[in-house]
Amino acid sequence: MDKEEFSTLVNEVLSTTAKPPKNLFEAGYDDWHCRARLAHFLAMPEINHLPQAKELFHSIIAVEPDESDSQDIEEKAYALQHLSQLEKDEKNYNAALEHINLAIETAESYDFLYKYILRGELWGERWNLLHLLKRTEEAESEIDERIEVFEDIPIEHNSYLYYGYRFKAQLAAEKGTALIAKDFMHMALNNMEIPAEYKKPLDLAFAATHDNISWILAEIDKFILFF
Repeated sequence: MDKEEFSTLVNEVLSTTAKPPKNLFEAGYDDWHCRARLAHFLAMPEINHLPQAKELFHSIIAVEPDESDSQDIEEKAYALQHLSQLEKDEKNYNAALEHINLAIETAESYDFLYKYILRGELWGERWNLLHLLKRTEEAESEIDERIEVFEDIPIEHNSYLYYGYRFKAQLAAEKGTALIAKDFMHMALNNMEIPAEYKKPLDLAFAATHDNISWILAEIDKFILFF
């Protein structure tokens, strides 16, 4: 992609209903942040320029974020996470795994508390990709290692534990063991902040007596909220 095509795509995105602030792209093609931001918008379903989005995401893989700036690091990790999701949607699981691994490496190289991304969520996406690649035992082993490390640490909200137990609940659901899946989901939610207004709908989802445990888990997912 050259600067002219980049500028044309920026103008197209600015004219859509997404209406992003123009200053997001003011530094132009040479600024990797602008390329990553444009890629996020190009990947939106209503814009749907996926090849161009992937090209722009690929262009930032080798860039070095500012090690002193948590937002800079987070922006790169998020771009890699989005690229991985696009590749997963195309069933290109090996490429998706490669890029979620890079997102994890980027996020975990620093001790910052990020505003948007969750380290545990990145690992959760890795575990789901391993499962799709028939490497489920590897995912389960990694989860058990994190549970052993974090289980007794007095941290009120822990995304590693949430996504680890959430993955175990998913596996139990796939095996048709609803009670075990619910137990794992309860354990997952113990590592989250549950707003008072969500407790009743969560109780109703857990109380469902039908056998569609995947539906139950999907209902529970609607109400999760980290702080």
